[in-house]
Amino acid sequence: MVRIMIQRLQCNVFMLSYRGYGASDGYPSQHGITRDAQAALDHLSQRTDIDTSRIIVFGRSLGGAVGAVLTKNNPDKVAALILENTFTSILDMAGVLLPFLKWFIGGPGSKGPKVLNFLVRSPWSTIDVVGKIKQPILFLSGLQDEMVPPVHMQMLYAKAAAHNNRCLFVDFPSGMHMDTWLAGGDHYWRTIQQFIDQNVPENRESESSGDDKDVAFSFLLDEAEDIYPLCCCVGFRNYRKLSFSSVTKLGAVRDL
Repeated sequence: MVRIMIQRLQCNVFMLSYRGYGASDGYPSQHGITRDAQAALDHLSQRTDIDTSRIIVFGRSLGGAVGAVLTKNNPDKVAALILENTFTSILDMAGVLLPFLKWFIGGPGSKGPKVLNFLVRSPWSTIDVVGKIKQPILFLSGLQDEMVPPVHMQMLYAKAAAHNNRCLFVDFPSGMHMDTWLAGGDHYWRTIQQFIDQNVPENRESESSGDDKDVAFSFLLDEAEDIYPLCCCVGFRNYRKLSFSSVTKLGAVRDL
């Protein structure tokens, strides 16, 4: 997907594997992964060879939950957010994956006593985050998603759109959890390009100044692309991978 993204969107891609994913060591937790993503964004924001005003966060599945938090926490560093097949919360997903627990565990909208919610140490409640995001948001939903019910994306959009008039929802009838980009074909890439053109326009002043800064928009993407990608648009000519050890050097703190 990344190579096609670079070719179709003429963008730069920055990839990272947060702790516990891909080749990164450590153990995943909501606190730790959030710090890893923040460290990567801080690093990108300090570079002088990119247009830091055009950083876009892209996240699929868990990457969307991470990306939503990162975007909310950095209104001055992130220009826009793209969410694809993301869940409302881990608590809600517990009831989807383990139906027999649905009465005992779930998010605010679920029924039942929810007496087992305390067992979930990383709730990733995206539904509580999207309504606080002020930047433009693009929602990409595969209607054949076999892992996250498409209604989760619809709920996220409704929550965000109630507070933010720069939200766009686009569904893809044959898209599954991991292949919406493939099933969507040209329509998928055109949708992203149009969203970027409208909400993150190219800085003509930087382009005409003749400096060496790369004005192309860019993406931050986690290395475990086949699992839970998080991606940010940043200004590199080619995508690069950032391992957990590298993130640690950038300032993230291990949460072991």
